[in-house]
Amino acid sequence: MRGLPQGSRIYVRGLNWIGDAVLSLGALQGLRAVRPDLEVTVGAPEATADVYRLSSAVDRVVPLFSRNPLFLFSKNVPRERFDLALILPRSFSSALESVRIAPRRVGFGSEGRSPLLTEPLSYSQWKALGLHQSTYHESLVKALAPEASYASPRLDFSPGQLAEAGKRFEKIVPVGGPVLAVNPGAFYGRAKTWPSAHFVRLLSELIGEIPDLTVLLFSGKADRPMARVLEEAIGSPRLVSLAGALSLAESAALLSLCTLLLTNDSGMMHLGGAAGRPGVALFGPTDPSATGPVPGPGGSRFSVLIHKVACSPCFLRECPIDHRCMEGLSPEQVRGEILRLLTESA
Repeated sequence: MRGLPQGSRIYVRGLNWIGDAVLSLGALQGLRAVRPDLEVTVGAPEATADVYRLSSAVDRVVPLFSRNPLFLFSKNVPRERFDLALILPRSFSSALESVRIAPRRVGFGSEGRSPLLTEPLSYSQWKALGLHQSTYHESLVKALAPEASYASPRLDFSPGQLAEAGKRFEKIVPVGGPVLAVNPGAFYGRAKTWPSAHFVRLLSELIGEIPDLTVLLFSGKADRPMARVLEEAIGSPRLVSLAGALSLAESAALLSLCTLLLTNDSGMMHLGGAAGRPGVALFGPTDPSATGPVPGPGGSRFSVLIHKVACSPCFLRECPIDHRCMEGLSPEQVRGEILRLLTESA
């Protein structure tokens, strides 16, 4: 690959899923570390734009509003030109829209889009290695700067964001004590979610066992019904639901002040890690060796809990049988790990 001249303007086509976007930050941070001269603009849909706005590795975020298939004639992509486009998604459309943006276009060849890329990478070769998703992003930035390496994804909050989160936190937790953040949903599908009955039993026991514990419920739009189920079933003033009340950036800033995060395999899992929080991640139909949490800034880590069954990982959105991978992950096992981590953080 040809080198990048000093001060090159790079357009990065961002990812559509929160977890994927957070993982991509580690690669962009690695690129920034070795090439601070580059001007990096990210084009991102509304769902993930805040993720990229929270990264000091990104100079500017351009929101992408339209999914019009005639995007070459729409306002979905910037009207300006860049020196190079780095295309993180594997979709045909993301490669096609980059044609008018930059003369050099780098990305993984898939979905028949290799002719649209001036410097395609082999997706089949990367896939055959069976590596973690973080290496996908690292491979892309190494194509631009071979000396770049993946860094722990990090969210960089402004002083104003942290101050506002601190005020909100003090209202919710006026007397101190540990704060357990809980994300009971997963946007990808119900197969990835731990059963509501397990959450209710676990959180009720923890609230009864730890007198000064506060539980904060976080959720995305699709998960709010599940959050309401937990809130109504537990009925404790020490369980506070923030479902739908905060933006992604506000949620992440508040999450950074919590003691611990309990979550399914989800975008919130990766957000929590990038916000520097340790936690417990519950896996069933997906594979933590491929999409599991990576170490956060300062070395914070998640404990990954799995109930191994023959049909997992199946990668299905809905379980066609009895959801045994998640049903079999007992509240007792999760409780023990949470208590261990709370003791370590005390």
